[in-house]
Amino acid sequence: MTIDGARATSPVERRIARCVEMLCAISGTTPTNAVVTPGGVVYDKALIVKAIEEYGRCPVTEEPLSVDDLIEIKPQKWVNPRPEATMSVPGLLSAFHNEWDALMLETHSLRKELQSTRQELSHALYQHDAACRVIARLMKERDDARDALANAKGSAAAKRGATADQGEPDSKKKRAGIPAEMIAKMDETCKSLSSARKKREISSTLASAGDIGGYDATVTQAMHKTTSGGINAVAVKAGDDNTIATASNDHTVAIFDKSSAQRTQVLSGHSKKVLDVKFVGDHVLSCSADKTVKLWGAEGAEVATFSDHTGDVTSISVHPSNSYFVSTSSDTTWGFHDISTNSCVALVNDDSDSAITCGSFHPDGVILGMGTKDSAVKIWDAKDARKLLQLDGHTSEVTGLSFSENGYYLATSAKDGVKVWDLRKSKIVNEIDHAGASGVAFDHSGSYLATAGANARIYQVKGKWEMLKEFDLKKAAKAVAFGADARSLVVGSADHNLRIFA
Repeated sequence: MTIDGARATSPVERRIARCVEMLCAISGTTPTNAVVTPGGVVYDKALIVKAIEEYGRCPVTEEPLSVDDLIEIKPQKWVNPRPEATMSVPGLLSAFHNEWDALMLETHSLRKELQSTRQELSHALYQHDAACRVIARLMKERDDARDALANAKGSAAAKRGATADQGEPDSKKKRAGIPAEMIAKMDETCKSLSSARKKREISSTLASAGDIGGYDATVTQAMHKTTSGGINAVAVKAGDDNTIATASNDHTVAIFDKSSAQRTQVLSGHSKKVLDVKFVGDHVLSCSADKTVKLWGAEGAEVATFSDHTGDVTSISVHPSNSYFVSTSSDTTWGFHDISTNSCVALVNDDSDSAITCGSFHPDGVILGMGTKDSAVKIWDAKDARKLLQLDGHTSEVTGLSFSENGYYLATSAKDGVKVWDLRKSKIVNEIDHAGASGVAFDHSGSYLATAGANARIYQVKGKWEMLKEFDLKKAAKAVAFGADARSLVVGSADHNLRIFA
């Protein structure tokens, strides 16, 4: 039997329909599928059927009851009442709080997924950029190889018509290259120095880190005109650290004797600022913005002038044999010179259009390190004028470089700081934050590194590259050099004064 509450007309049917509004006698809740017994008790069908199967009677009236006796009710559709938990303000607040927590968890998960996606995108973009750089480098190497091939063909043609350049000035004539006897001497020197280096022990009189920490200014000497703009370079004579040379913007080179605390000589001959100075035995080499290199005798007389460059000669470096030197220039060339004949035997064009700002021989004398205005550091084979390696890391003009005596490390300076390279791995092993760095120098033992910038500093090479001492100056330091056994530090600054710290 089925009663439709919406169509109930008799009193009994209406009474039964009203029972729909009652609750199940077993569960106490509104029944999902309501039935009524002949005794008028309302149950949920699923619950009463189980009770009949187990007991065979009505749980309320205790009268015998079967499933066939149940009357199914089809009530009007009603909306299920809200859960009891939402029937009060605290219940609603709790429900809202739970919803908020769920929303926050979902937002957090979405943010994590977004961050992960961003990282994957960044990695993909980095790989793309690296691939583009590799492709660009390969294309540059290809173009360089093509240019080298074209130059080789041009050189061969030039040799066949060598008489065509007889009327050119000396600075424009092609050099034949380094002769075989010079290369043999360089190889012999390299072999001798390498062998001696393996057997050499650190000097027992080498300054300790504690000694350097106690250094103070012992000499402050005005070496050049106060209006010159200061000292551009300093050099300490090998085997006699009492003799010091300085190069200045006032067009002169000055010689200072530390033992007597006196300026002993002023070498005048350049017509523009002097950019670098080096000792060659008892002689002195200087280079200038007047495009020349000059060799000076022990008594201060000018011995020779080398006019092989067409731009400022930015640096000079003497070969360990004291027989040759290399000059670098803003005209993008470097020259190899024979001191015995006062001649340039090789003038080499750099593989870029950038000015060469500094250069130095490796301690073994067979390779060269050079820095350029476009921030590159290049390693050359001095014997056959072949570029071996390019080190990229600086972001501004390279202002100075120095090889460690062990031959493994190369320190370079630029306005963005100082970098130390391991030549065995062609990578940076240490970076020193010294803004505006204008010069670097290892001591002869390779134990300490000096840097010049707004001030002068000394760092210990081993371990964590700890700064041992910082020397404050009135004006920026432009050049540094160590004395014997690192027992002193020579500093040339922009205020035209030579300072010695010991």
